[in-house]
Amino acid sequence: MSVARRLPSPGGSAASLVDRLQAVWPEAEPPLRVRRRPGRVAAGTEEYLVLPALTRPTLLIPAAVPQAASSISRVDEGQRHARVLRALASAQRGGLLRRLPMARVVVPRDLPGGIPQAMRDLVPETRSVVVRLGRRRHGRAVVVESLDAHGRSIAFGKAAWGEGRERIRREHANLTEVGTDGIPGVRAPTPFGLAERDGWSIVAIRSLVVDADGSGDGTVPLEAMRALAKWRGVTLISVAGAPITQRLREGIGALLDRESAGWLGRSFENLLTSFGETPLTVGTWHGDWTAWNMARDGATVLLWDWEGYDHGVPLGFDHLHFVAQSLRANRGTTPEVEDLWLAQTRRFLDWDWGVADSAAEATIRLYLLELNLRFVMDRQGDPLGAASRQGWARPLLERLEEATS
Repeated sequence: MSVARRLPSPGGSAASLVDRLQAVWPEAEPPLRVRRRPGRVAAGTEEYLVLPALTRPTLLIPAAVPQAASSISRVDEGQRHARVLRALASAQRGGLLRRLPMARVVVPRDLPGGIPQAMRDLVPETRSVVVRLGRRRHGRAVVVESLDAHGRSIAFGKAAWGEGRERIRREHANLTEVGTDGIPGVRAPTPFGLAERDGWSIVAIRSLVVDADGSGDGTVPLEAMRALAKWRGVTLISVAGAPITQRLREGIGALLDRESAGWLGRSFENLLTSFGETPLTVGTWHGDWTAWNMARDGATVLLWDWEGYDHGVPLGFDHLHFVAQSLRANRGTTPEVEDLWLAQTRRFLDWDWGVADSAAEATIRLYLLELNLRFVMDRQGDPLGAASRQGWARPLLERLEEATS
């Protein structure tokens, strides 16, 4: 039995995988084929192994490229599956994986359209690609990794359709801005370029070289966060006049989900009633600074996923987000964990950022509104409907509102 099949997983089938991959290779004729055993690779085609299993299609790697093992090692499937992933990577490195009875997709080589060809156009050194499907979710971008003739990672591409295209364009614009000057202690990827296709968009960015520690020991990279927060300067302004407040007002007003717009709007007005005149120092944040979106190269933080980068937000926003996401991943989303986050947040806002009392409470409320608005906006086009956010959501905001009423 293939080691990949030891990973338990719900649902999934060859037909549903092919349906997903038609967006990656839209001009595949004849249609893509999935087979479950090794076989002859016909001339003019190439074979991708489906990992960790057909029922959990997260990664497609070119079967004939042993160096793609490094891409397997970077898959985030949690500690429970780390041993299996290491075994898969080792088997690929030794050329064994392609001989095992596991699912594989056969694709015509050198198709004129699709994401792989777009990456070759943007990054001419590309010789093969790895496709990262991730967990299936409405609006989620497809990520591809470009490998050169030696199998080395040279670029990543993000592609999205429909409303998701705006996030792709925004990340390209953000990385272009960030790349114009150096942020002390922070290194962002360099964009190769942006390509617009019929119905979808893709941005290609240079791979950050990570030779040392992955995300480190989970400690907060405080100095790097401070450098980014103050990179474009800081401004003292009222909560009501802050740029983030205006963006929240516009975003809530544009929501299609009226129930979500209703409670978010009420919470927003409660914020203004309680803290509208509170002075607040605003600067810049990354927007999704987490342990899994960074690595360390000595004293420098390597940081990717810049689509949420923005100005005019309270100091400490990245710190709040880093701690919240770490707690969610490691301890869950219960009210007790939320209370732990609140206690930690109030302490480090005061000690590390000089933000205390009403300014700290306003910062916490603004952050929760921003995250919940983002959650609803990301899912409002889902034909199956958006699930309720678990933790750091409406109940926590309502508890905080009761405490200040």
